[in-house]
Amino acid sequence: MIPVLDSAGMRQADRITIEELGLPSLVLMEAAAEAVSSAVAERFATGGRIVIAVGPGNNGGDGLAMARQLHCRGFAGEAVLLVAAAALRGDAATQLELARRFGVSVHDGSEELGVLLHRLEGAAVVVDALFGTGLERPLAGRWVEVVRAINSSGLPVVAVDVPSGVSGSSAAVSGEAVEATLTVTFGALKVCHVLPPASLKCGDVAVADIGIPPWVLRQLARCWVVEGSDAAGWLSPRPRDAHKGHFGHLVAVAGRLGRAGAAGLLARGAVAAGAGLVSVATATGAVTPVQAVVPEAMVDPLPADADGAVRGDGLEPLLAKATAVAIGPGLGLGEGARRALETILERWSGPLVLDADALTLLAGRLERLTGRQAPTVVTPHPAELGRLLGRETAAVVADRLVAAEEAARRSGATVVAKGAGTVVASPGEVPLVNPTGSPGLASGGAGDVLTGVIGALLAQGASGRQAAVVGCWLHGRAAELAASQYGGAVPASVVAAHLGMAERELREGT
Repeated sequence: MIPVLDSAGMRQADRITIEELGLPSLVLMEAAAEAVSSAVAERFATGGRIVIAVGPGNNGGDGLAMARQLHCRGFAGEAVLLVAAAALRGDAATQLELARRFGVSVHDGSEELGVLLHRLEGAAVVVDALFGTGLERPLAGRWVEVVRAINSSGLPVVAVDVPSGVSGSSAAVSGEAVEATLTVTFGALKVCHVLPPASLKCGDVAVADIGIPPWVLRQLARCWVVEGSDAAGWLSPRPRDAHKGHFGHLVAVAGRLGRAGAAGLLARGAVAAGAGLVSVATATGAVTPVQAVVPEAMVDPLPADADGAVRGDGLEPLLAKATAVAIGPGLGLGEGARRALETILERWSGPLVLDADALTLLAGRLERLTGRQAPTVVTPHPAELGRLLGRETAAVVADRLVAAEEAARRSGATVVAKGAGTVVASPGEVPLVNPTGSPGLASGGAGDVLTGVIGALLAQGASGRQAAVVGCWLHGRAAELAASQYGGAVPASVVAAHLGMAERELREGT
């Protein structure tokens, strides 16, 4: 897994490296500047001017060191100092003195924004060395105008560590921020690099080794990005002499008249993810369409109300044969659906995954899940997670990492907070971020397929955390594979059809 740090963790990593291990801070700064200089030279420089916008603190020091290094390598690197020279301290002040001694062009833009605007005219690239990971408040005053000037320049923008205006600790973007083409960060990824909306400001992200030991970074991880080898290690083996009884029986309580597709997609995901048996318990009017879509699944009719949704009874015999249960997609929000959910929560003690309508019925009652001993997974999209927590969707979108952790803490369940960079949070565990997926998953039914995949993995004996991580990886990778055939949205049924290919790829390590 790849460690992801927040700003506090990165400060601690710097402190340990400098104070406890004895590597001078100026050495770290030189290495950081060299990493960005090389990236700029390799990707953008074509003989044109490289303008480095220099702010206060160590980020500005990195920029001044870059200007000197580029100058020594024969590039037209120049610095625009956007803070008074006398305000620079420590290593940043040392770098300013070195830049001047080495003959670097340093322009004083601390008073007049026009200096920066003039230098940007005709330049090849601009480097954002204004503020680093330490900035934890929105930009204000003159700095907003500086950022706007950089963003409106039309030039490629390289951000040093993080785009200025973005916090290294959060996915949220509060106010104006640099829109980078490339971000070169140091030591490890930061939260803002892996989770939107902040990650959308970062452009391509490169991680540079500047001398901070990897064991220091690992112990300070705020979250982890899952790698294929991690997901593969949690896949259950399928012995040559196996039979369907070895791989569990998922019972899915889903669908109603007019919403049979949701149940069918869930079942298709479960079948493709390897459940030995899949049964769909659905309202009587949805039985035929589900059976037609997924002939591999058994379909059990449940008594229906006049509106075509389940009445809420008849579940006990079906639960008796399950090794895992999934509930929610297409179920409805009426009293019958509520009774069905309560029956499962009261009488089913095995592995459980809740999605869609089941989550809406659970809104404001996350603590209802705390007594469960078996693996329990909830798979909300941002609006559903907001309803579970009693907050606005926008607040969840701004920081899914924090929202997922709160939901896991309050429910005792593993929370799959869906979105670009799906977050998997389990009580007492460092959260995980799934890197697979594509914009094609923004399509109706995609979440139903994921519910089936996670349910199938639970039925095969995976823990809640394992089922969530492997399920998200396979689901996202299937969408990536399918995207080669589609220019926009990928139909959920096509995602389900590519799950087998994604699993084979994962098992074979390709």
